[in-house]
Amino acid sequence: MSSEIPHENLIKGIELGINENYSEARILFSAYSEKYPNEAEPHFYLATLWQSQMMDFETQVWEDSFRTEIDKTIQLCELSDEHQLADDLTHFYFASALAYKSFHISRQGRYITGIRLGLQAMDKLNQVVAADSSFFDAYLGIGSYLYWRSYLTRNFDWLPFFSDQREKGIALIQKAYAQGTISKWAALSNLAWIFIKEERFDEAIDCAQTGLTDFPKSRFFLWPLGDAQFLNMDFTGALETYHLILESVTSESFNNRYNETVLHLKIAHCLFELGDLANA
Repeated sequence: MSSEIPHENLIKGIELGINENYSEARILFSAYSEKYPNEAEPHFYLATLWQSQMMDFETQVWEDSFRTEIDKTIQLCELSDEHQLADDLTHFYFASALAYKSFHISRQGRYITGIRLGLQAMDKLNQVVAADSSFFDAYLGIGSYLYWRSYLTRNFDWLPFFSDQREKGIALIQKAYAQGTISKWAALSNLAWIFIKEERFDEAIDCAQTGLTDFPKSRFFLWPLGDAQFLNMDFTGALETYHLILESVTSESFNNRYNETVLHLKIAHCLFELGDLANA
C-alpha cells in the first residue's frame, strides 16, 4: 500500500490535530477516505484524531467514532494481508492501529485483551524495522512499548522476563523524533511525559518547549510543560502555563468542565506554594 495522501497534506492533517483543529483535520482525512474507500491510511488518521480529542477533553463522548475508524483500519489491513498486497506501510498502519486500540481498551481496564493486541502490534512493528531499519516512524511504537512495559514492571527487573529496558525505549523514541516524519511530534510529546515519570524535569521542559516553538498554543505540549515546571518547583512558570491552558480550554466550544476544574486546582497549588494564600 503506497500512501494515497500527498505527503504535504498528510503532515498538514497531523499538524492540524496537534493544534487541536480537530474538525479541519477530519475534513481533510475524510475527503481521502471517501476518495480511496479501500485504503486504511485515512481511516487510521481519523481514528487518531478521535482518540486525541477524547484524551484532550477527558471524555468518552466520541468513543463510537474512534472504534468505527480503528476497526475499519484493521479490517482493510487484514484484507491487504489476505490478498498478499501488504507492504511495510500497510504493516505499519496495521500495527499502529492495533497499538491505539490496545491503549484505548487498556485504559478501560480490559488489560488482558489490551496486552494481547499490544503484543501483536509490537510483533508487526519489529517485522517492519527488520525489513527496513530506516522506517524510523515505527520506532515510536516499539520504544513506547519497551519503556512503559519496563516502567510498569520496574519492581520486578530482577526476574529474567522483566529486564529494565527504559533507556532503550527512550533512545528509540528519540530516534523517531529525530528522523521520523509522521511520528515526530507524537514522539516528542511522549518523551516529555516519560521524562516527567523519570523525574528528569529539565529534559521534560526542554521537550515541551521545543514542541511549543512550532505549535505555540498546543495543549499537546502545554500540559507536560506545566506539570514539569510544577514538579521542578518553578511555580511561577507553572502558574503562567496553567493559565494559558485554562484560557485555551475555556475558549473551546466543548467543555465538560473536567480540565477546567483540574486547572483551577493546579493554579491554587501554585499560588499556595508562592505564598499567595488569599488567591489560592
